[in-house]
Amino acid sequence: ASLYSFALKCLISLSTLILLGLVVLYHAREIQLFMVDNGADDWRIAMTCERVLLISLELAVCAIHPVPGHYRFTWTARLAFTYAPSVAEADVDVLLSIPMFLRLYLLGRVMLLHSRIFTDASSRSIGALNKITFNTRFVMKTLMTICPGTVLLVFSISSWVIAAWTVRVCE
Repeated sequence: ASLYSFALKCLISLSTLILLGLVVLYHAREIQLFMVDNGADDWRIAMTCERVLLISLELAVCAIHPVPGHYRFTWTARLAFTYAPSVAEADVDVLLSIPMFLRLYLLGRVMLLHSRIFTDASSRSIGALNKITFNTRFVMKTLMTICPGTVLLVFSISSWVIAAWTVRVCE
């Protein structure tokens, strides 16, 4: 309920709005590339139901964030051994900050777009001749082949940090 908490939540809200704008711009560029590749004249040709659903889901995932203010709700549970009801006050921030980890899918997109395999012209031409699609899964497999220890270490440490923070928040 402090001023610092309110200011931090306002910064999170601002960065969330910027992220939503950047996601929309990313998909607009992706649709433009689809139109150029397929010789389409209208952007509505590229908008299939699946693409609209995926864009909507991505925007919904990126929109989840703790809102400025101090909001609480009553949490009712039963104790483990006595089964007695237990009532506690909990912050809404707990429910809104844990799903923010779903945004980590964006790291896969960053890895794809900044990968040497994706940006190298010779790799792209060899991939096009062999009909290989460069996606996040392909880049992760390549990284696991090149440096498996580093990828495993980063994944393990990240999982431990996220799990520890989630347990701390839920307690």
